[in-house]
Amino acid sequence: MLTDNSKKTPLYTNHINSNAKMVEFFNWLLPLEFSGILREAKACRSNCLMFDISHMGQIRIKGDNSEAFLQELTANDVSSIKPNGLQYNLFINSQGNIIDDFVLYRLRNSFLCIVNACNKDKVLDWLNKRKFNDLDIVDETENNAFISLQGPNSQCLLENVVGVGLDDLSYMNFLDLDLGGVKLTISRSGYTGEDGFEIICPRYYASNLWEKIKEGRGRVIPDLGGLGARDILRIEAGYPLYGNDIDETTNPLEASLKWVVKYNSKDFLGKEKILEILRKGIERKRVGFIMEDRGVPRKDYLIYSLQGSVVGKVTSGTYSPNLDRFIGMGYIDINFSYENTPIIIDIRGKSFRAFVHRYPFIKTRVKS
Repeated sequence: MLTDNSKKTPLYTNHINSNAKMVEFFNWLLPLEFSGILREAKACRSNCLMFDISHMGQIRIKGDNSEAFLQELTANDVSSIKPNGLQYNLFINSQGNIIDDFVLYRLRNSFLCIVNACNKDKVLDWLNKRKFNDLDIVDETENNAFISLQGPNSQCLLENVVGVGLDDLSYMNFLDLDLGGVKLTISRSGYTGEDGFEIICPRYYASNLWEKIKEGRGRVIPDLGGLGARDILRIEAGYPLYGNDIDETTNPLEASLKWVVKYNSKDFLGKEKILEILRKGIERKRVGFIMEDRGVPRKDYLIYSLQGSVVGKVTSGTYSPNLDRFIGMGYIDINFSYENTPIIIDIRGKSFRAFVHRYPFIKTRVKS
């Protein structure tokens, strides 16, 4: 439902002109789809798909002690990020649970946190309450636009648009580029499981850049993607969505994000709780599953064992046009979390067979 408080990204008019179906997403007006959700999800795996992700929160942290500050509040090792590098990280609370999952950029004299739109204000408040006196914490979300170009043809297209080769830009790294006097930050990153790029540009230049990429170059013309396709693609890649698959009631160990938590090499808020959970062992785990029977597994549907006991709950589910299968993820009793374990999904009172499947569901093609 649209309200007077709905925010528009710098690309709102472009979306309207492209006949996008618009919806409200955490107070932002964003495209749900352009040419069809399933078509868009397939286009990302075979060609390239362009998304508007300008709603994502952009929080810059400046100051001599910004690294030490972030080390104290995050699970991953911030000191391991090389110049012009990115890192997937987690803000953790004192109970060892997830405040937000985000991407951290190491800039020349600062750090940039790309946080979830639903959590931006919460994270800003949380950081400001804990910040060191010499730090500046700045919300830059509405100063910029953020564009994602994903898929096997994305490099060829973007190279032709910006006039720079991108072979040497490795996964989870970025470069700063001057395009006719406009500063762009281009990272090799994304949340689809495909090779792709994310571009930060000034708000005033967003429409121009979007149209330049949209018109294509040579034989490569991108499809436009909305929230629906993004959700399918991230589930196919096994990536969690905050608010569905992770939140402040989940810890990284049960969320299958143990690889992010560097408890052996650093101290951080919530570490003792994480170590306590490690000693006791987790009781449930976020797993993927594939439906054997055709049915859509929706959030909060119950998961049963073959013996009829409730062993978990669905957190995300969809039809994958790239697999022609119904897939999902959810939290399940640790004893039933092993690959190929048969399970039952209750869909509106009927039993549908499924089996546990490891992430990702598709072969990822990120460039290392």
